[in-house]
Amino acid sequence: MDGSIKDRVIALAKSDPFLKVKDLAQKAGTTAPYVRTILSEAGLSLNEMRRSYARRLERTSQAGPVQGEFPVQAELTVSKTAGSKAAPEVPNWAGLDLFQAGCLDQSAAVPCYVQLLTPKELRLSADFTGLDLRSLISAADLEQLEVAGQRAEVVQASPELAEVLDLPPESQVVKLTTFLTAREELLALEIKWLSLEGLVLEWSKRRPELKVSIGY
Repeated sequence: MDGSIKDRVIALAKSDPFLKVKDLAQKAGTTAPYVRTILSEAGLSLNEMRRSYARRLERTSQAGPVQGEFPVQAELTVSKTAGSKAAPEVPNWAGLDLFQAGCLDQSAAVPCYVQLLTPKELRLSADFTGLDLRSLISAADLEQLEVAGQRAEVVQASPELAEVLDLPPESQVVKLTTFLTAREELLALEIKWLSLEGLVLEWSKRRPELKVSIGY
């Protein structure tokens, strides 16, 4: 067995167990069956690693100190932040501590960094794919979830964000904020950070959200 590929697969799985087998194979430059063999021979279970990772994230999100800056990195992160700093556009959240989750979503039509901000406790489980952050919202609220509006603006990427999105330093990005409500109450902000190059945002009366695509 190729030691370098084996080591790469194990390292990737341990750093982000929410990656699917096909994603691990793609990142490691091998096949899905080979990934399963490597994990089996190493005595590793993605489901068990996800449960352990989710429990660790849950402890962090419940008991961790409030952070001033959002920790931008490719794998899933969950932490707390002050509402006045993270969501100044929502005055009602100014005095609250917010739960925040973020990860790099490479499965979307346009790869982006996704951030979710909410005053409600996040629901972490082993079946979370690490891509759809809205699924972290409680089931009761998720059933009532509606898109109340969206806002797009061009901003300069932080050094950390540019690195995660594989962009040159000081690149401009589109910050697409989606306001999510439940029972007419603002429940969460979903923020997607996208490379500006070739980006197309399409609005239609038939869809509650903008369609994001590349125009070339």
